[in-house]
Amino acid sequence: MIYGATLNLLLMGYQAVQVVFLVRTVGVGAGAVGLLVMCASLGGVLGALLATRLCRRWGDARALVLTQAVACPFALLLPLTGPGPRLLSFAVGAFVLGVGVAVGNVVVGTFRQTYSPPALLGRVSSASMATNQGTIAIGSALGGVLGSAIGLRPTLWVLTAPLALTWLLVAFSPVGRTRELPRAAVPAAEAGSPR
Repeated sequence: MIYGATLNLLLMGYQAVQVVFLVRTVGVGAGAVGLLVMCASLGGVLGALLATRLCRRWGDARALVLTQAVACPFALLLPLTGPGPRLLSFAVGAFVLGVGVAVGNVVVGTFRQTYSPPALLGRVSSASMATNQGTIAIGSALGGVLGSAIGLRPTLWVLTAPLALTWLLVAFSPVGRTRELPRAAVPAAEAGSPR
């Protein structure tokens, strides 16, 4: 949940200024902005399609850590975007981030649904979603305030630099030390009894 909230905060922060950045700083037209922003969505579709295969091959915990370790640093390509061939920086960065975010959403969502006892699933899901979705508004406001205060490209740097490192939150958690996430919570009555 901490990883998801942090990721959403930083993603929404840079996304709050990305269109203005592309138009005012880079000088991109409306059609090209649409194509560049679409790259993240295409990455998300690919990530959703790949998630199950990656989890079967590497295990779901490793798939989560590896995809985030690969995807998150691609955020650093976004502030490098410029006219002409440098537009590829934005396209590639957004696409790979989209892949990573989608794989992470599939793995974490599946874990939440399989691990939580049925009686608590609604509470666990709503608490997780409220926390993760709550950071979206904060991140968007942060991006707007920073964009006005320090400029658009510096705002992208301020938000994508920590975004590139967010995968460490997963890697150094218990998830990073296992191949597979647990499948179901052990009921309290069974936790103390020998097997």
